Amino acid sequence: MKNKKPKKSISIGGIKLQIEENPKKIENKQKKFFISMLNRLVSIQERTDKIFTEYGINLIMYEDLYFQTIEDLVYENYGDKMAEVIFWHVNGTKIDSEEDQYIEDKETGKRYKAKTPLQIYNVCKKLKLFKD
Repeated sequence: MKNKKPKKSISIGGIKLQIEENPKKIENKQKKFFISMLNRLVSIQERTDKIFTEYGINLIMYEDLYFQTIEDLVYENYGDKMAEVIFWHVNGTKIDSEEDQYIEDKETGKRYKAKTPLQIYNVCKKLKLFKD
């Protein structure tokens, strides 16, 4: 995750000014977006599963291209490691909702609890899994 400092140029009374966004604010926006996006992906998956289990309607053929597009965008924006974590969470929340979920650091073998989107964000940031 790059912390780019977007510069905005404005002109006031003939004087050109460049305004930089605070890096902390940028990071907070990225964090909120990630958590919101992950919650929406889980919600989409839960709806699909509910329609199938309650009504016997299989929407996979209909939704397939949407999911492929979402998957491509996630891989492009977050990179391979983060995409794996994101889709692991989206597909895993329905299976083991009562069990703790962990992300393991492959270098140290240490396991970090990562059940909620906020925990996932914090662990992935700590392990530097976000795409540079």
